[in-house]
Amino acid sequence: MFTVEMDFDETAVRILDDSGSYEDLELFLYDDIVIIRQWDEEEQNFCTLYMSPDMLNEMRESFNQSEGVYHMRKVKENK
Repeated sequence: MFTVEMDFDETAVRILDDSGSYEDLELFLYDDIVIIRQWDEEEQNFCTLYMSPDMLNEMRESFNQSEGVYHMRKVKENK
């Protein structure tokens, strides 16, 4: 299960583990940065990752690829 909340400058996604084995995974998406965090019960703080939106897109695309090395590039749309 997951939730999506949209605000003026932020999209927040919370992914819940239906089995209850893992803490919720939270994604905060902005124009220039993506923050992924998960509560660490043992450390009593969040484990946090910071990445660019392009890195998130590459991570998402990697789930659909076989083993190998890939380079993504932006293609400008002709209008």
